[in-house]
Amino acid sequence: MLITLPDYRRIYSTIHSLLISDRVASHEASLLFSVYGAQILKRHYGVAAQPMVGTAAFHLGLQAKLLTFGAVQTGQLASNESNYHCWVEADGWIIDFMAPLYPQLVKRAGLSTNIASWMWQKQLSKAKQSLADVQMQGDYFIAENDDLGGQKLSEMLTQSAHIKRGKLAIDWFVRPPKKMPSPLNVSLDGGKKLLVPYSSYLVSGAW
Repeated sequence: MLITLPDYRRIYSTIHSLLISDRVASHEASLLFSVYGAQILKRHYGVAAQPMVGTAAFHLGLQAKLLTFGAVQTGQLASNESNYHCWVEADGWIIDFMAPLYPQLVKRAGLSTNIASWMWQKQLSKAKQSLADVQMQGDYFIAENDDLGGQKLSEMLTQSAHIKRGKLAIDWFVRPPKKMPSPLNVSLDGGKKLLVPYSSYLVSGAW
């Protein structure tokens, strides 16, 4: 693995705590998890990480089966401005820092099944070549969309709230086993203060 489960849990929980405090819309979550996660990996782990945008499919086991991100067109997954997913690529690995939220996404899709909040960290060489090849738990398929990625990242850079939150995530983060300082005292526009508690999210295993 590129990073350990405790490292993954800490990165996820740091970003998640900030997103909860700002009540960020779920459709923005994968982009923010990926951009902030990549920056944390660069700053605190010295890893050349890059956020990616495109379409993806993850096999979560026999109960939930496929979790897909994208629009189905003639039997294929395609990404567009409103149907896409984001992940991180680094040193031959794919990491999805949004993976602990998969159970919520599965329920939102109307599947009454229970799956675990686990880490998704896989070697890029293990990616399947097509959606049809994703057959067993842990299988996955991704297709990058560089044009869409450039568009989404450019849009994000115009949002001062996203930029400020990303800097907070990087500066607040402390590598385990050191304890995270909590709560985080944030200065808002107009001089208002916000206390952001750190909530360690249970991530007990890996897909």
